[in-house]
Amino acid sequence: MRLQSKQDFPKRRIIYIDDRIQKWLLVALVTLEVLLIASTLWILYIQMNEIVEANLYRIHISQKHNIYPLLLKTIMIALIGLIAVNTLMLWVVGWVWARHVDSILNPFRNLVSKVEALDFREDEPISIPHKVVELALAWRHSNRQNMLKLRQEISRLNEFEGSPDALILAQSKLETISKLCQNIA
Repeated sequence: MRLQSKQDFPKRRIIYIDDRIQKWLLVALVTLEVLLIASTLWILYIQMNEIVEANLYRIHISQKHNIYPLLLKTIMIALIGLIAVNTLMLWVVGWVWARHVDSILNPFRNLVSKVEALDFREDEPISIPHKVVELALAWRHSNRQNMLKLRQEISRLNEFEGSPDALILAQSKLETISKLCQNIA
């Protein structure tokens, strides 16, 4: 048996992303992030302006609080708010992405479980068509056709009983059946 070289294998380009939804999720995330940072900076500007205005003439009043703890407190509140909103956004995007992936994988898993059970009956239409599910349906359809041909060829094996060339005819039918079994994969 000869080892196959790298050139003997067909090149296959595998794409692991679903650009249809990932593009819009990325656009939404970047837009929300820009809006979030801009609004946080605007709120920080307003709050810092109020702190500076309140402490503008503090040199003349010695009982006023130090300005640095107020600035630090304002920055920490803004930072915590920014992290909380980002976490919430990522959770929502993760939920949307998981629902999308499940809408593809659930029909695919159903098709695989039907194949494992050798159930090649006609499939009901899939509500959310996707390239992966369409490919699996096409594969199942071709296997269904091969199974039907295989069933017909097996049922014809009994036709040759009593004929003088029964062995030769049965052997050719068995070769046909063997080829059909190789096509089912």
